[in-house]
Amino acid sequence: MDADARLAALIAARATAAGVAWLDRAVDAVATGAAAIATLFPAAARHVGRGGLDAPGATLRAPTGEEVPLAAWRVDDAARVRLLLAAGRRDPAGALALADDLYRHGDARERTGALRALSFLPCAATDAAALPAVQDAMRASQGELFEAGICENPYASRHLPQHDWHKAALKVAFVGLALERVVGLAARADAAFAQSLVDLACEREAATRPVPPAMWPIAARFPPPGLAAKLLGYLEHPSPEHRAAAAAALAALVATDPRVRPFLADRAAR
Repeated sequence: MDADARLAALIAARATAAGVAWLDRAVDAVATGAAAIATLFPAAARHVGRGGLDAPGATLRAPTGEEVPLAAWRVDDAARVRLLLAAGRRDPAGALALADDLYRHGDARERTGALRALSFLPCAATDAAALPAVQDAMRASQGELFEAGICENPYASRHLPQHDWHKAALKVAFVGLALERVVGLAARADAAFAQSLVDLACEREAATRPVPPAMWPIAARFPPPGLAAKLLGYLEHPSPEHRAAAAAALAALVATDPRVRPFLADRAAR
């Protein structure tokens, strides 16, 4: 089942029959050029609704192979993605530039839909035409906009320059979203990002704020000075998630710092 058919089935389970019929007509009109997407894109929520897509465990495969979870999607997000997919069938080369234009001229919900579509449009692997939309979203104070632009978004992870990617991924941890939601996190992390994660952890510890456990295995790939000692301390953390993440990070450190091995063995039971 292709992306459009998959989304159509998920929308049909949540929207009214009249809303589904409207969307099918709109998709056909956009695909054939009978109507401009600019007039249909804002109207999607009025017809299909604004609630959650409510499809636990559902994913959508991007053309580049990633399985994108749909847990955070709303029904109108899915409808707007279908409209952009239709536009991409009519004009593959212009689909990403169109998504960027719809983002710039839309409200928050329309912008979210445009961002969610990017990874599924033609040429997403090579065309950075919609990168300005992603860069705007990563600076946004609106949580849903930032989430749609950066989390579970292969397009963003592929095209953001490294400096921007650092800021976006660090902001994910800073605002309390799961680092695992950043596509390609392990592949794009580097020593500067590892140091930034440890600095963030120190700041949060000083403010008695929670630290995301997922940062430790990432930081251990490029261990800043003092990381091993900090991780040994986290083996005594009351949270099993922190203890497990610290142990995994220490196991990775053994390859580069054999001095860690006896400490890890001593605490293996814990």
